[in-house]
Amino acid sequence: MKISHHVDFLLATIIIIVTVILSFLTYNRTMILSFLISPFRFSHWLTIVGTVYIAVATPIFVILKHSPNANWLRLTRFHLFGNLIFFGLISIHFAAQLGRTGANQPDLGTG
Repeated sequence: MKISHHVDFLLATIIIIVTVILSFLTYNRTMILSFLISPFRFSHWLTIVGTVYIAVATPIFVILKHSPNANWLRLTRFHLFGNLIFFGLISIHFAAQLGRTGANQPDLGTG
C-alpha cells in the first residue's frame, strides 16, 4: 500500500473529526454562527456554499471520470475531499439549527 493512501485516510479522518467537533460546539452554542452577512446568517451561507459545490462538482466528476484521459487518483481525491469538506459545512449548519432554543424555533415552512 502506498504512503499516499495512508495520508489520504488520515486527512479524511481529520476532516470528519473537525466536522464533528465544530458541529458539537455549534449545537451547544459554544460557537455562535448566527451573525448576519447580507440577507442571511453565516450558518446559512455555509449550507449555500456546500450545496452549490456538491450540486456542481458531482456531475463534473461523473463527466470527467468517463473521459479517456481521466486521472483516477486526482479525480477521486477531488471528489472525496471536496464532498467531505462541503458536507461538513452543511452538517455545521444543521447542528446550528438543531441547537436553537424552543423560543427561537422558526415557523414551519420558513427555514
